[in-house]
Amino acid sequence: MSIQGLTLKQSMSKNIQAIMPQEDDKLVFEANLVGFLENLYAKPEESEEFQKNLLKDFLKECFPNNFINTIERTDLAIYNGPSPESTVGILIESKSLKNKSEMMSKVNYNTKAFQEIIHYYLNERLIRKNLEVKKCIITNGLEWFVIEAKEIEKHFVKNKKLIDLYNKWRLAQLSSVKTDFLFKEVIAPAIDKAINDGLILAHFDLRNALKQNKKIEIQQNKLTQLYRFFTPENLLNKEIFADSNKLNKGFYDELLFLMGLEEIKVDNKKIIQRLPANKRQLGSFVENVVDRLQMNDVPTEKQQEIAIQLTVVWVNRILFLKLLESQLIAFNGEEKYKFLTKNLLPTFDDIYYLFFGVLAKKVHQRSSEMQEKFPQIPYLNSSLFEETELEISRDGLGIDRLREHQITFYSKTILKGKDGKRKTGKVEFLTYLFDFLSAYDFSTSVRHNKKDKNNLINAAVLGLIFEKINGYREGSFYTPGRITMYMSRKIIRDAVVEKINEIKRWNCKNIYEVQFNITSLDDAKEINKIINTLKICDPAVGSGHFLVSVLNELIAIKSELRVLIDHEERSMNDIRCTVVNDELIIQDFNGDNFTYKRGNPESERIQKAIFLEKRKLIENCLFGVDINPNSANICRLRLWIELLKNSYYYLEKESKTQQLITLPNIDINIKVGNSLLHKFRVDDSLDKRFSQIKNYTQLVSDYKSTNNKRKKQDIINQIDQIKLNFLSSIETPELRKVKRLNSNLAKVGQIDLFASKEDVKKQREEILEIEKKLNKAMADLEHSRQNPLFRKGLEWRMEFPEILDDDGNFVGFDVVIANPPYIYSSEGVFSTSEKRYFEQEYPLSKYQANTFGLFLELSFKILRKNGLYSMIIPNTFLTIGQYNTMRRYILENTGDVFILNSHDKIFEDASVDNCIISGKISSPSLVELAELQNEEVNVIKKVGPNELLKHQVFNLSVFKEGKNPLDISTIIKSIEDNSKILEPNYAIVRDGLKVYQKGKGEPKQTHDDNDFKKLKKDRDWFSPLKVDKNYWEIIKGEHIDRFKIFRGKEYIRYGRHLAEPRNPEMFMGERLLIRQIPRKAAYSLTVMHTDKPIMHERSLIAIRNLKINSYFILGVLNSKVESYYAIHKYDFLQRKTFPQLRLYQIKELPIPNATQEEQVHLSNLVEKQIALHTTSLPTENEREEMTNLDHAINEYVMDLYKLNQEEKQVIRDFKIE
Repeated sequence: MSIQGLTLKQSMSKNIQAIMPQEDDKLVFEANLVGFLENLYAKPEESEEFQKNLLKDFLKECFPNNFINTIERTDLAIYNGPSPESTVGILIESKSLKNKSEMMSKVNYNTKAFQEIIHYYLNERLIRKNLEVKKCIITNGLEWFVIEAKEIEKHFVKNKKLIDLYNKWRLAQLSSVKTDFLFKEVIAPAIDKAINDGLILAHFDLRNALKQNKKIEIQQNKLTQLYRFFTPENLLNKEIFADSNKLNKGFYDELLFLMGLEEIKVDNKKIIQRLPANKRQLGSFVENVVDRLQMNDVPTEKQQEIAIQLTVVWVNRILFLKLLESQLIAFNGEEKYKFLTKNLLPTFDDIYYLFFGVLAKKVHQRSSEMQEKFPQIPYLNSSLFEETELEISRDGLGIDRLREHQITFYSKTILKGKDGKRKTGKVEFLTYLFDFLSAYDFSTSVRHNKKDKNNLINAAVLGLIFEKINGYREGSFYTPGRITMYMSRKIIRDAVVEKINEIKRWNCKNIYEVQFNITSLDDAKEINKIINTLKICDPAVGSGHFLVSVLNELIAIKSELRVLIDHEERSMNDIRCTVVNDELIIQDFNGDNFTYKRGNPESERIQKAIFLEKRKLIENCLFGVDINPNSANICRLRLWIELLKNSYYYLEKESKTQQLITLPNIDINIKVGNSLLHKFRVDDSLDKRFSQIKNYTQLVSDYKSTNNKRKKQDIINQIDQIKLNFLSSIETPELRKVKRLNSNLAKVGQIDLFASKEDVKKQREEILEIEKKLNKAMADLEHSRQNPLFRKGLEWRMEFPEILDDDGNFVGFDVVIANPPYIYSSEGVFSTSEKRYFEQEYPLSKYQANTFGLFLELSFKILRKNGLYSMIIPNTFLTIGQYNTMRRYILENTGDVFILNSHDKIFEDASVDNCIISGKISSPSLVELAELQNEEVNVIKKVGPNELLKHQVFNLSVFKEGKNPLDISTIIKSIEDNSKILEPNYAIVRDGLKVYQKGKGEPKQTHDDNDFKKLKKDRDWFSPLKVDKNYWEIIKGEHIDRFKIFRGKEYIRYGRHLAEPRNPEMFMGERLLIRQIPRKAAYSLTVMHTDKPIMHERSLIAIRNLKINSYFILGVLNSKVESYYAIHKYDFLQRKTFPQLRLYQIKELPIPNATQEEQVHLSNLVEKQIALHTTSLPTENEREEMTNLDHAINEYVMDLYKLNQEEKQVIRDFKIE
């Protein structure tokens, strides 16, 4: 292997390459770069110091907010901050143009310049303890060599021999202290090794960017890339933009303030509610509505909910219009396209006419007044601008009914006065609203300018805000953009390859092999059409974030395969589409970001092509379902926004004016319903006489393309009728039974009047029996059809004609991708009939099912053969016993399984750790195990399903590098072969009491959220004193340690008012207590002995009714070998948030077979250990004795398990990083 050289473009990440410089900024950069090169060329023979100062001056222009100077012997350093107290971020070794012998070159890398920069890096890293160096640069002003810090870490800092020699040189322990000796004898050999090991560095020459003439000028097609390279975002790894959907809290909080709402936290869930009475202002949206509702005599108890619902609808529209306004300004390059202003919209009445007299009508259908006032605003053809049922209902009202009031500025408002301070006092509401929105940048492209990046509100950020305000009741956990992007990229690429292989009968393994097989424009057209046949569904669609990520990825894949086709069926190979930070970036060959320029033919061609590609994909490929109508609406809105980004102007025939292209009716692909509930199974057969499938499919297609509202409603009516016919044609078990009994009744026939009395009697009885059964079957059929359980359900069998074949048979989706809700059935949110239904229809989800398990099982049902699934779910799925059946099913019935356990916190506000699991409905194959840590995915290993099936859990840690799964399995087997499990052989294991749970206890604890919260906060059943005999001392997990118990300082009033009080005898007599939350240490289990009457909650678990010496069991459970067994058997430490030992796991802990003498011997050691632990401040000798006793106990327990010396050494060496 040799050095791996990168070009200028290759050296920069996709995020950097997406930076779109403002034209003014680019001109300033060009002038500075030209000035630097002119001065450099003017004095090529000048000293190194002279040329270094030229470089310093140039870099100061590029890094105005960073201190730049020398540091010790280093020629130049760019600091991470504005002062010399900041840490160094970039080390630069500068050589003069004439110093060719010391300057690094592509012919000779191992020169003094390279040796010097390594010396400076090691000094910064080892002596100054600076961990914030990002890059090292070697340059003579023209040639630039750039090495990432991670490459120096990999090849030099981790070179133990180099570091040892470097430290010895520094301490004068080598044969010379001269730097030349250091360079030649110590660093140069390390550089040779690094080069041979494949060191990666970037190189570019500024001369290649110059025009071929005497005057120094930069080639325009090279300028943007150079601009990107010299940005702080690139060289100092500065944040370009936050996560694409990271909440802009300042915008969000002030928006809620204007709405008259606030966000609060209830039971670890953030919900939105009306401001408290002392903070309410009549000028806010909600209070203005409430005021009008009171005048309309709407019942008081309804007012708040109606006011919030209406406010959310109006704010949705206004925010969408702000994005539209931003697009119109960008497309036309003129501020006159701004329309959300107090001048144009002075009253709420004007806003009403904007909604329904302008946006909801084609230009030629608008009144002359509206045409004159808003000539630039297009017709949107969006249901968003159709009055909702609530707005036109008796209890509701339109926005035109609101009155203009003044409102006080938010205390942290973004708006500032002429003095630069935040505005205060009162202002008219609409003036405030429009000024507030104008203070933010709603552009949809990645621009690089001097504006505050916190002011950017792009489509993804807006999507998060949409989801939060529309999910105001339930709260919401929004999937971060980096996760939706990662999951979409992985699963969609696999799906594209799978679909192409199936249709073309190719055998490609990845996208790159597909690309190799595309050799003509006809191939490209065909592959494009094949990709358009994919059917992708999110059954818990929420705000539609996954569908947007999937849409972007599909466009990027088409671009990568070079199969993007324009409306004239010409290739679009002159652009490149990539997904950066979960946004689609379109660039030309020079790396310049594409911007739509109205009137430019080539720009029009590209814009129209991307719009049409997106439209085809949205209409044909993307489907979603959500139980919350608000979420479904926001999903539709997000998809419309994606189309809006690439909408283009065309000549409208009716108005004979240039108009923005109308958005299609994509709402039909996003359904409202409970994905988990359906009367009909997907494999229920269809009456062969039903022949409306083709008509059904055509109607859906017609609906998407029409912009005639009357026709749209007519199509909906026809579709509803077809669905009714469809339902009656599905042969459910109940319908089949009715048909069979009718058939039997027909066979028996009418009474034979000439038969004998006995035969007639027998025939009558048979007919009566069949009629009796038929009546019951008819009643069952009617009950199944009218069952209220399914009123809000989603009938997968018929709702999406796109996944049915020509005969109406269910085929299924190609991909199911989701972040499903995580709701336990034990939380009281499901009815008894729902629970019974889940148990019957979702057999893989066991006792107290969580909805994420139900959604995972649903995906197996609604996917086609070779379809792919990908879900982000709690990582308890990997280790909890109730998911054993589903884990086994996945390994035995799906292939290409990928399990990614996340050590990163994905959902900031959720107390849950996550994993991503994906696979394919096919025969089993190798399972890929990986971990996400510090936003990097590290593949652990690919293993066969049978390897995982050997373990009760998906134990990823067993397969990590440095661990031998064979050793672990052998040790676990030795332990299990020489032991019996704790329960029922030696004890019983029981949970502690439970103080609080809604609906539990006598009298039942309140179901009301606020009252329940108060109950827990007041802690009326607790006391610092033993008030009377009903008060018991109570402790928690934190009160015990290995071999020690800390008595609690609190008492609880015991009684039936507790949610789950337990039998008081459980808290008396000799027993062991084990902490449910293990420690992240080699000694992970924490157990102690007690015989005192002490109660405990569920953070402690009792081991009682001990059949053998209690100290013997205590010694075993507190030993290192027992922790080793539990950690590797159940892998509970892979859950970072509240890792827990489950009750069944404690019951299954092994206790070694031991004679009475062996039990006594271990018990004696434990007794000594307990005695030492009673000391509050042990001496050094006592601590040493504790360590020795731990060692003795561990060695003895290993002997009891009959481990050999190698196995013992594995246990001894075991530690938790």
